[in-house]
Amino acid sequence: MTFLAIRKALLAKPKKMRGGIFFAGIGFTILLAALSLYRPDFFHFIDYKVYDTYLRSNNSPTPPSIEANPIIVDIDEKSLARFGQWPWPRYRIGALLDKIRMLGASSISLDMVFPEADRTSLSVVSEDIRREFGIRVDLKDIPARMQDNDKVLADTISQGPFVLGYSFLFTNGGNPSAGCPLHPLTVAIMDQNGTPGLPSGLYHAEGATCSLSSLVHAASGSGFFNMTPDDDGVVRRVPLIIEYRGKLFPSLPLATLMQAQKIKQAVLKTSSGHLESIVLSDISIPVDSKANLLVRFHDSHSPFTHLSAMDILQDSVARKSIEGRIVFLGASAVGLEDYRTTPLSAATPGAEIHATIVDNMLKNEFFRRPYWTPGLELLLVLICGILSALIMSWTRSVLGLTVIACSCAGLWIASGWALRTKGIFISPLMPLVTFGGNFTLLTFIKYWHEEQTVKSRNKDLVAMQNFTIQCLAALTETRDSETGRHIERCQHYVKLLSDQMAKDPNFSEILDEETIDLLFRSATLHDIGKVGVPDSILLKPASLTEDEYREMKKHTLYGREAIQRAEHLYGKDVKDSFLQFGKIIAYSHHEKWNGSGYPEGLSGEGIPLFGRIMAVADVYDAIICKRRYKPSFSHEEAVEIIVRNKGTHFDPAAVEAFQKVQEEFHKVAQQLPDE
Repeated sequence: MTFLAIRKALLAKPKKMRGGIFFAGIGFTILLAALSLYRPDFFHFIDYKVYDTYLRSNNSPTPPSIEANPIIVDIDEKSLARFGQWPWPRYRIGALLDKIRMLGASSISLDMVFPEADRTSLSVVSEDIRREFGIRVDLKDIPARMQDNDKVLADTISQGPFVLGYSFLFTNGGNPSAGCPLHPLTVAIMDQNGTPGLPSGLYHAEGATCSLSSLVHAASGSGFFNMTPDDDGVVRRVPLIIEYRGKLFPSLPLATLMQAQKIKQAVLKTSSGHLESIVLSDISIPVDSKANLLVRFHDSHSPFTHLSAMDILQDSVARKSIEGRIVFLGASAVGLEDYRTTPLSAATPGAEIHATIVDNMLKNEFFRRPYWTPGLELLLVLICGILSALIMSWTRSVLGLTVIACSCAGLWIASGWALRTKGIFISPLMPLVTFGGNFTLLTFIKYWHEEQTVKSRNKDLVAMQNFTIQCLAALTETRDSETGRHIERCQHYVKLLSDQMAKDPNFSEILDEETIDLLFRSATLHDIGKVGVPDSILLKPASLTEDEYREMKKHTLYGREAIQRAEHLYGKDVKDSFLQFGKIIAYSHHEKWNGSGYPEGLSGEGIPLFGRIMAVADVYDAIICKRRYKPSFSHEEAVEIIVRNKGTHFDPAAVEAFQKVQEEFHKVAQQLPDE
């Protein structure tokens, strides 16, 4: 078996792990598929923002044509400056409408409502003067027609293709009189499944606020101008039909277009009683089940021709500017216009939104969400979920991220292309969430699994280190079995002393939890050098001679050299390994604070901290245990000896820590007696 084959086998993911990751991804995909069917409000909100982003970046409808598109007549600031504040007398509005009619407009739509009588009419003013001041104003020389401004306006409206606006109410109230509204929509219903009756799901109004009955009866058409924004306050869709008192009524743009093109009837195409489209002659308008049209707004700030009411009243507008055009009369002066937020503008006049809808219908250019788009989005969620689960379970994270990122970019581009070229909005939100969610979840699972594997390997490594240390300690004990459990006790002494000294700010940074653990394990190596001392010296029952003691002291050197050789075999990066700690302890635990120790005669803080700690632990155990050459001493005597040698043999800080934990030392000695 070649090296590459071995490496490949080691790096390969276990089949069980691959299967676990894959099925975790499938489970998460099923959850997202359920969310795709029953979307929470938050997902709708994000969908709106995705749609708006596409609209701002990809919207390129046919530019408005000067000859074919609607125009807007504004009651603007300069009109108010010339003819006085709003509201104008109805005779002046009548004069404005008459001039627009005379200029040849094909249909004139009023984005305003006149629900009350004009208080500036001469008949009303004279009656107010008589009632308030008791003065009778003589109007006998003024024709009766001129005394009533509403009659003047009604006469004007009766002569032309005018469409009045009104507002539906969805709670009880308003002006639900028999003549308001007056112009229901004549429809023919074509249901592909043969379901009879009006479409279900339409908005149902409870009342309406409309103009005076005389004005409504004089108009040739009327339509509502209700616009309900989405939950985030943005107008993206506008209803074209609303049900009221068992009849269907058209919106202002729909009624205006039908008036301009002399269309008498609309065809409603439904499926199982749910509305799908509205057909006007050769124009098929896609709507949802509530009859909402997804408006295709223009990316231009003001795509339509705007004419000032003042210019028309002063006969400053050429006939060719209006002839044959659809006209919307609105007010753009500050304080008069009801501005709406759209995806492309924070403040769009209502008349301009109506004109945009008519423009969409004239050009047969629509944005739509066909009935099959939710099913396609669900299918994309499933495909993206399965694909991402396969990618993440069979590839490494970097490669998986690359593939998934490219797939997400492709989804985004494809969705934008469908909206730009086909006018179909297919939301990429849930497929993108599926890709991103699966990548995040499965990467976390893989990371967690690898972390557990590393922990397991580290655990095995620590066990191997402990085994190695114990083997070395056992080797030492085979040479000097009389020491019994000395090595094991010293481990616990070192741990107790290190934990106590770690509470001192001077040592807390050095003696962290990991370091104390390494000290605990490496303490067993402090006497490993004794394997190099002859038995005649190591096992001598009497006091050693000077030469023998000199030879005995070499065990610190033997210990360091043995560990250095092990380090060489272990590797170069052993700065924080147990071998490094063991080498320091083995070499320096017989040094004394006053410099009288061995092997180098170091003093004070020149002695490594680990050696100073080991010195206290080693001496304490040597004092309380019986040896061939000495009797055992009591715990109290051992404490007294160590305290007495504070600052001479031992580090004062180590002795102070020892005094605080000396009872724990005694307990360890009792629990681990020599055998």
